[in-house]
Amino acid sequence: MHCPTHKCLINSHVSIQKGLFIPPLKKCYNCCSPGKFHCPFCLPVYFKPTKLCRVRLHLSKHLKKAFFVGEYTIHRCGQGCRRRQHYHCLYCSATLIRSRDFNNHLPLCSQAQQLRTQKSSQLQEEMTQRVQTKGRSAPSLTTGEIDFPSYEEESDDSDNITINPDSDEQSSQEACAEPHSSKCDQTVQTNIEKPQDCDEFYFMNLVKLFKKLSPKKKAEVRLKIERVLFEAEFD
Repeated sequence: MHCPTHKCLINSHVSIQKGLFIPPLKKCYNCCSPGKFHCPFCLPVYFKPTKLCRVRLHLSKHLKKAFFVGEYTIHRCGQGCRRRQHYHCLYCSATLIRSRDFNNHLPLCSQAQQLRTQKSSQLQEEMTQRVQTKGRSAPSLTTGEIDFPSYEEESDDSDNITINPDSDEQSSQEACAEPHSSKCDQTVQTNIEKPQDCDEFYFMNLVKLFKKLSPKKKAEVRLKIERVLFEAEFD
């Protein structure tokens, strides 16, 4: 049978002792005159106080009827917990009168206790893994620092603009300035949806002017615009 540990030991009744330990036997002067010895596991109803030698003989009979589970000894209890003498389970609060029933109950209760312990340990491991996973995925920002996007790159592909190289830059700009230039339609492609409100309409009108700038100027203008918006938001 599985050897229980202190964590599994739920019932700490006096009838459950570690090894062959017996509670100290002392003379009683409260209810016995002259002083006699009581059985530590039985009330006077089941065993009358008597001499020390007879008590020891009675305890030897307790050992013959006891159950040995791992390092623990379960004595038959006569402390008045029930109307008849019985056994206390090592793993739960159950008490059984018949030794055969108690012998069948112990292994089943031991397995149930092992399953509860395993489920508890698995739950603790899952909770630990979740906490560790959250700690790894959390952003590591120092107090007072804000994670801003970088504007050091001169070119940005987010506008979805394709510009073909041209040997004559001035002639290309003049061609794009014309209202119906087929060359400008071929060199510049944009994915701009229909504006939803006045703000989008305003900024979409600025796109036409923004596209005429060089990549370096575009980066400078972006930086200035976003700085102005950031200051306006947190001012």
